[in-house]
Amino acid sequence: MHRTQIYLHDELYQQLKLRSQRQGLSISELIRRAVEKDLHTEPADDARTFFDQAAPLQSFAEVEPESYVR
Repeated sequence: MHRTQIYLHDELYQQLKLRSQRQGLSISELIRRAVEKDLHTEPADDARTFFDQAAPLQSFAEVEPESYVR
């Protein structure tokens, strides 16, 4: 494991400190988990998730908005 040093804004540090206390984890562990999660998430996954969630909207493709609202 490598040691590194980062700078955090006060507000971010306070939020991290509170979460650390609530979850019973060290701040270092929370940061490691966040970095690992971010590195394993591909931008394509985010876009795919967005379009998967928007797919049900296709059922309204034939609906005329003005007539639907009236």
